[in-house]
Amino acid sequence: MADSRWDVVGPRSVSVIIPVHGRQVELLRTLRSLTVQSLPSDRFEVIVVDDGSPAGMHLKAEAALGEFAASRFLRHDTAKGVSAARNTGAVHATGDLLVFLDVDCMAHPDCLRAHLDAQQADPIAACGYVYGRELTPPIWDARLGSDWDLDDPVGAFNRAAETPVFADPLEQLLDQPRRTDWAFFWTHNVSIPRSVFERCGGFLEEFEIKGVEDLEIGLRLQRDGVPTVFLAAAKAMHQPHTRNRHDDLQRDRRNDLLLLRRHPFPDVEAVCSFDIVNARDLVPELESFGERLDPKAVDLAGIGALPGVIDDLRAAQRVLVLGTAEGWPTDQPAPESAVSPLAGLRLFGTRLPFEAGHFDAAVITDYWRLLPERTLCRILEELLRCSTRVFLLSDVSARPAAEPDQSLAAALDRHDRPFWEFTVKLRRELHQFRLSLREKAATGARAYEVTAIDWPTTRLP
Repeated sequence: MADSRWDVVGPRSVSVIIPVHGRQVELLRTLRSLTVQSLPSDRFEVIVVDDGSPAGMHLKAEAALGEFAASRFLRHDTAKGVSAARNTGAVHATGDLLVFLDVDCMAHPDCLRAHLDAQQADPIAACGYVYGRELTPPIWDARLGSDWDLDDPVGAFNRAAETPVFADPLEQLLDQPRRTDWAFFWTHNVSIPRSVFERCGGFLEEFEIKGVEDLEIGLRLQRDGVPTVFLAAAKAMHQPHTRNRHDDLQRDRRNDLLLLRRHPFPDVEAVCSFDIVNARDLVPELESFGERLDPKAVDLAGIGALPGVIDDLRAAQRVLVLGTAEGWPTDQPAPESAVSPLAGLRLFGTRLPFEAGHFDAAVITDYWRLLPERTLCRILEELLRCSTRVFLLSDVSARPAAEPDQSLAAALDRHDRPFWEFTVKLRRELHQFRLSLREKAATGARAYEVTAIDWPTTRLP
């Protein structure tokens, strides 16, 4: 349960909600920055939600909140994750506008006023400008120098304004509306009208600790007609801190899968498969590919010539088809799922909303012929994650493609380069798989069972 340590003094226009776990130095700086806001102090309240920090760590933060006319300190006895902490703050908020600040994001003196001004017309999911996203102390020192006084928020922001390397990438990434703008709703420094937040149900609390939960609410908001908009005037500064980048990326990939399971749509798959920036330009290309896809190039018209494979599939309780199930034998149960731009789940196939090992067997039709090798390898690896056995069929569709789709291949060559590939190893060549001939028919149809070859990586000598 959350317990209240401060009473709110009357209604306020803005409720600033700050989740925290440890990080007391950064929190105190962020609170200090809120004492110099151009928005009068009687127009906003500050709510800090301590998410199970070790006992005693919150005492200085409670004392610092005493500087505000309206403030509240809430505490979870055990850590529940950043989504739960933000939701707890929102439940106790009295302001019409919710501003979520990360614990390490100091607010520019005009930050709250800019958020409030921007929300006077139609509601938006507002992303404020953030100086210094994702910097660690050594990287900060190397790029910017070690003589910054972050205990002086006004001086720090004046200096940041004259430091070009501090530019926020979101200013360009959100310059024109696009389908995947929701994926840039990064909650360092954002605002949402409270009525809109309550209508959408707040942050989902099933995500692990932090990461992707902000994208997910951005997606729901955009689907509900609330666009993600960049606010250059609502500035904040992300204080440098140590981070375990490897663990962060691994956790984000796990949370990506939760996102896709809840929202199995092509734009979500693209964000989870190719990363946020690449998906911005790739989604229209994937949609165009689906529009020109020939259904007879991805069906199972000739699978009847492969009785051995049919027996294997009959023995499987759960079957996944990558392609369409058109032509599936009528004397056996239908596949549990079919995935392709033309199938029940209109996904591409590089990331699938299923748990590991969910299927007993997966079949990819001649759909594979339309894909460049690097992308096909990603799809095969994903099928191997989801299924106990994987079969690649050849010359089974009614009109197999002669070569990969050239427009699709060009787009994937530009954009299938996720930044996290250095952490999550992706297979990129068919040499990294074993294709064992399972059956060959007189019609020329063939079936190969696919297994992954152990492919250790090393450093060059």
